[in-house]
Amino acid sequence: MKDLQSYFNQKLKSRADRVTRWVIGLSGGLDSVVLLHLAARSLPAGKLRVVNIDHQLQSESARWSDFCGRLAGSLNIPFVSHKVVVAAGASLEQAARKARYQVFEELLQPGDCLLLAHHLDDQAETMLFRLLRGTGVRGLAGIPDSRMLGQAELYRPLLSITRQELQSWARAEQLEWIEDPSNADLSYDRNYLRHKVLPLLQARWPGFARRWSDTARYFREAEQLHKDLAEIDLQGVGTGTGLDCNALMALSAPRRANLLRFWFLKAGLSIGERHIQSVIKLIAAADDRQPVVQLRGLQLRRYQGTLILQPEGKLLEWGNRPLTEQGEQTPQGRLDVVHGTGLVGLKSLAGVTLRNRYDGDRCKPVGRGGSCSLKKLFQEHSVPAWQRSSWPVCVVGDEIVALPGICICEGWQGEKKGSGFALKWLPTALSVRGDSDTL
Repeated sequence: MKDLQSYFNQKLKSRADRVTRWVIGLSGGLDSVVLLHLAARSLPAGKLRVVNIDHQLQSESARWSDFCGRLAGSLNIPFVSHKVVVAAGASLEQAARKARYQVFEELLQPGDCLLLAHHLDDQAETMLFRLLRGTGVRGLAGIPDSRMLGQAELYRPLLSITRQELQSWARAEQLEWIEDPSNADLSYDRNYLRHKVLPLLQARWPGFARRWSDTARYFREAEQLHKDLAEIDLQGVGTGTGLDCNALMALSAPRRANLLRFWFLKAGLSIGERHIQSVIKLIAAADDRQPVVQLRGLQLRRYQGTLILQPEGKLLEWGNRPLTEQGEQTPQGRLDVVHGTGLVGLKSLAGVTLRNRYDGDRCKPVGRGGSCSLKKLFQEHSVPAWQRSSWPVCVVGDEIVALPGICICEGWQGEKKGSGFALKWLPTALSVRGDSDTL
C-alpha cells in the first residue's frame, strides 16, 4: 500500500500557492472520510471548509449529515450542510448528481478548490458503465482528475488509489464512516457493475482497473485532439451567429460530426448520431421551409443558409411596459438603451412603451422618405421569422416611434447625432452553457 498521506501531500503540492480555500465534499462514506482526514493533516486549517449535500433520498440522511457535522467539528473545520430536492426522472442517480453539483457551483468562489474522493475503482466502473450504455471518445475518457466548476477548480487527488487501499488506510487509522444501504441495491446499474461484474473482471484480470486508467488518459488525449480540430474547422464554418450550411457539408462526415458535437457541447448539450442525422435533414430541407429541431431546451433552425442554435422560449409579451434607460433583460434577449452614443437615437423616452408587433404594422424610418411595413424592415435586416413576434416595438400612443436595432422613425430622432437614446435589441443565441454530464 502507498504511503497515502505522503502521496496526497505530493498531489496537492503544485496547487498550494494558488488555492485560497480548500472545500471538501463530505458524504460520510469511506472515501470522503479518508479524504477529509488526509486534508486535515496536511492543509492549513484556516483554508479548509467542509460541505455536505443531503439529497433526502434515505430516511437516515439527516442523521448522516449530523455525523458529517460532528466529524468536521472534531477537526475544527467549518461545516455547512445543504438539503436538495432531487427531481423525479428516468435516472435518480443523474438527477441527484445534477442537484449536488449545482450547490457546489453556487458555493464556490474564485480561488477555491473543491476536493472530491473519487478513486480508481470509480474510474473503472464509470468507463464500463458508459461503454455498455454506448458512448464515444469523450465518454470513454472517464472521470477527469481536474476541471473547472463555475469559478473554481474541481480536483480528485485519489483517482489513482483503489478502494481497497483507502479501506486499509482507514482501518489502520481507526476511522469511522457511514455505509449507505442503497449502495447494495442491485437495481441501480452502477451497483450491479460494482458488486457483480467488476469482481469477476478483477479475478480474471488482476490490476485491470489501473490499466483502464491509462486507457482513459489515452482517450482524454484523443478528445483534446478532436477539440483542437473542431476549433480549426469552426474558423472556416462559423459565421459569428451560427454555422454555414454549405461549408459544414463540405467537410468529411467524421469532421462534420466532430464539429457539430463540439458546437453543441459549447451550448451545454451532448448529442449523438441521431441528432447529427437530424441536423443533416434540416440542412437538406427545401428552401421555402422553416425547419426546426427541438433539443432539450434548445432549438436548431436554418436561416439563409446558416444553422442557428438558440434557447427554446415562449413568446415574449411586452404588454405596453414603459421603456426606461435601464433597458430590459429577458430570456429571449436583451434591450440596450444607451444615451449619447454618437448614433441617431430616440429623442426622448417620455411616454414611450413597448409592445409586440401587429399584422399590418407600418412606420416611417428616418431617411426613407415614406412609410414601410415592419415585415419588409425585418426582411431587409435579415431578422428570422421566428424572432419577429418577440421583437420590441416602441410606440407613443398608437404611433410607432422606433424599432430597436433597426430604425428610428421620422419626427422622433434626436436633434443631432449623439443627443438621443440609441436602442438595440439582441436576441438570445448560444448563450446557454451547462455542466453537461461531466463527472
